[in-house]
Amino acid sequence: MSPHSGKFGLAYAALGAAAVIAIGAFVILLGRSSDATTTPAAADATWGNFRPAGLTQDRIQQIALHVGSTYRTKTDHQLVSVSASIPPVYQNDLKITQYVLSYNDGGQTNYQAVPIGANNVLYEMCGLGPQCAIRTGKASTARFRLLRREALELALYTFHYTDVGSVVTFLPPKKGERPQFVFLFLRSQFEEQGILAKPLGAILAEPTPPAAAAMSAAEAATIDGITEPDLYRFRYTSDQQGGVLLVFDPLAGQ
Repeated sequence: MSPHSGKFGLAYAALGAAAVIAIGAFVILLGRSSDATTTPAAADATWGNFRPAGLTQDRIQQIALHVGSTYRTKTDHQLVSVSASIPPVYQNDLKITQYVLSYNDGGQTNYQAVPIGANNVLYEMCGLGPQCAIRTGKASTARFRLLRREALELALYTFHYTDVGSVVTFLPPKKGERPQFVFLFLRSQFEEQGILAKPLGAILAEPTPPAAAAMSAAEAATIDGITEPDLYRFRYTSDQQGGVLLVFDPLAGQ
């Protein structure tokens, strides 16, 4: 036996121990890295009941289909169909060039351009009757609130899963009338109010949309509180360059 074999044995033992320590440290770091990678995804998966995928345009279409399919009539038919366009377009595929908010200034109507992001989406909620009216059932405050809930859910999913800056959602009219009401939801306002920091269930408590007449008083109050300031009448006009302007007229009392 070599006189140095004992020293070499100790050296190999030390190297072995160092290797074990290094491997252990690597495993710990790998575990931490894995946790850091999966935690946001896991948290995101618990935000709502559905997670769209793909490019922004794909996600918008998936959100419209998913949310629209969950709102039902008493006879279990879909309440309204939901279509989406990004960027927003008017009839004959003309692009809407600007959103304009009208306001009363000492008895005179003035106009103000709405600051919106480069990305914005337009949803249209359309019933099966003429002019997109809901064909079955009677219009009521409860049903209108259910439509408000659907519009809000569309906006929440859109803001959470895309970088869209604003969501415009047209509501179906009463039978015999033309569409006249629209929501304008701005990401910046939702962020300022802390709405986007909450999971979907903290805002809309029912995982499945309730029947119009069965909505709880607490959820009704939440929906009204969030959506009432963003409800307008709408109309179209044009600018001097021939662009299409979407004008939002505040309701009485706004």
